[in-house]
Amino acid sequence: MVSRKLCTTLTLSLAFIAAACNDDDTGTSTTFGNELGTEMGTEMSTMEGMEMGDGDGDPTGDGDPTGDGDPTGDGDGEPTGDGDGEPTGDGDGEPGECLDLDHDGYGENCDLGPDCDDTDFNNHTVDGCANCKDADGDNSWVGCDTFDENKPGPDCDDNDYNVFTQAGCANCVDEDNDDAWVGCDQYGDQKPGPDCDDENPIVGVGDEEEICNGLAENCAGEVDNAPPGEMCPPDGVNAPNVSPQNGWICEPPAPGVNGCKISSCVEQFFDLNTQINDGCECAGTPRTDSLGACSDAPQGKLGNPVLEGQQLNNLVLGSVPLIDNGIGSGAEDWYWIEFPEAGNPGVRPQTGSIRVDFAQNDNNDYRFQVFRTCASVAFDSGIATQFGAGAPPAQQWWFFDNHLPAVQMPVPAQYIDSVAWPTKVYIRVFRVKNDKTCNSYRLQIQRVSN
Repeated sequence: MVSRKLCTTLTLSLAFIAAACNDDDTGTSTTFGNELGTEMGTEMSTMEGMEMGDGDGDPTGDGDPTGDGDPTGDGDGEPTGDGDGEPTGDGDGEPGECLDLDHDGYGENCDLGPDCDDTDFNNHTVDGCANCKDADGDNSWVGCDTFDENKPGPDCDDNDYNVFTQAGCANCVDEDNDDAWVGCDQYGDQKPGPDCDDENPIVGVGDEEEICNGLAENCAGEVDNAPPGEMCPPDGVNAPNVSPQNGWICEPPAPGVNGCKISSCVEQFFDLNTQINDGCECAGTPRTDSLGACSDAPQGKLGNPVLEGQQLNNLVLGSVPLIDNGIGSGAEDWYWIEFPEAGNPGVRPQTGSIRVDFAQNDNNDYRFQVFRTCASVAFDSGIATQFGAGAPPAQQWWFFDNHLPAVQMPVPAQYIDSVAWPTKVYIRVFRVKNDKTCNSYRLQIQRVSN
């Protein structure tokens, strides 16, 4: 097919040349023309028997006689035939433009090479994409191909939030083991700081808090300079029932030893064991149900008036933790109770017998006294005319008017018929032994019928 095409082309070219070179030699011209006509006729006859296309020697008519996608037949796979070896046909000799979305110089068709992640400026190699991380969350990275303000680094220790520079890794220490650090790049819950004195385990972070221990914690050299109520109790100690006003004193027994001591408690609470961890641990008799001194205040009333044949049970549970220190000195409970007199106005009202004693008396620690008035003497004015062993003070008091006439009694002088009936009495309860213990008591009162 190709040889035939070349022949035809040559023949036509000769014809054009002959025509162009006509030198008016009619004989020669005629003869050449005849030969050309004859030869063209023969050639055309021959081409009529060939498989025809569009005249380009391509039987398919698509401009590619070989079917390899290269219609020019030069073997470079490009349709333009410009000889630059690229399919784009732009004639610049390059395979394509550089596609670099993250502007790191790497990407598709880029001179520096491909990019493993074209959305991440900091990485372009496979190792970078696989290993670039911030494991400790300190915003300092390791394993990246490039570091910048978005991913600063490299981190000297990616397992430690508090360090990321070489200086931090080398100098972040707690020499005095007080859990306050120095030399770190930053401080947090795991490594608080900075420690203002890393050679003193007592002095720690900042200048905010002073504790009662005979040492300076405030980095200024001042020892226990805060009010005791601010330094005490120590951290982690609750210390209930300590007075909010002047409840603490600071007296360290030695430097570095806690010196917080309880100086006062809220009303009717006591610090008997001198241990600050449980504060004022002993509850005394509540002053809602007792009095601290003799009076007619309603808090001291022991129930309703007691009539003949009645009894008062389940009275207040009391506690006076300290040994009796005298009337009006505080280590005492006061109450009052009424025993209405019957209508019989005689010298002997014949209105039953009054009996007061303890329903509960832990370790036999408590005693009581009975008074006709707050200004009188205990057991005076005929309240009691005889006492058992160890009394007064008493653990039991009886007042009765149903005995035989005095002249008929074994010792008539001990029995008086003219004693006024105790319509109202005041009772003082106090401790006589086992000082600074939290033992309790409970009174009981009855009026036995005649």
